[in-house]
Amino acid sequence: QNKIAIVYAEGNIVDGNAKEEVAGDRFAKILQNIRNDKDIKAVVLRVNSPGGSVLASEKIKAQVDSLNVPVIASFGDYAASGGYWISANCDKIYSNATTLTGSIGVFSMIPDISGTLKDKVHVNITPVNSNKHADMYGMMRPLDQAELDYMQASVENIYEKFTGLVAKGRDMTGPAVDEIAQGRVWTGAEALEIGLVDEIGTIEDAIIYA
Repeated sequence: QNKIAIVYAEGNIVDGNAKEEVAGDRFAKILQNIRNDKDIKAVVLRVNSPGGSVLASEKIKAQVDSLNVPVIASFGDYAASGGYWISANCDKIYSNATTLTGSIGVFSMIPDISGTLKDKVHVNITPVNSNKHADMYGMMRPLDQAELDYMQASVENIYEKFTGLVAKGRDMTGPAVDEIAQGRVWTGAEALEIGLVDEIGTIEDAIIYA
């Protein structure tokens, strides 16, 4: 009647229900089932992920936060970006000394393949839009300045959310988080020194603590 659930979050964090990755909807359901199991008295979240989708990371974190039992994170080779996002509010974080973690940052990319189509495939694209920016994500032209400004604002907004949740989860100030964030990657040993993890240890250590 006193069980510990071990959840293995291994792979890229992606949207949907993919079975071979850390899929946001699938993992949200796993964590919901754990929350509904009254025999589970603690959770060990084993994270081995370089990150991925912000939306999927937030779905998983929301479910982690909703668990009414202690949640202990255990980092594998990677717990970076989204991998740290889903772990930041855990009650205790264990890490290997050589884990690559942190990467508290955000980036976006929109490819522009118009040159390839024109020069290599010899196809010209002429968009017909209901709005000047309707084809912004169409990948058939460079972004104009207004669109670049929009993308930059979006990235900065997500970054502020990321640093804010780290500040709350690790009991740090926003400026203190920003100093160690900005996309920097740290080893587990360095992360211990700067407050991103609580202890160097294995998954067995996390289970024993739980």
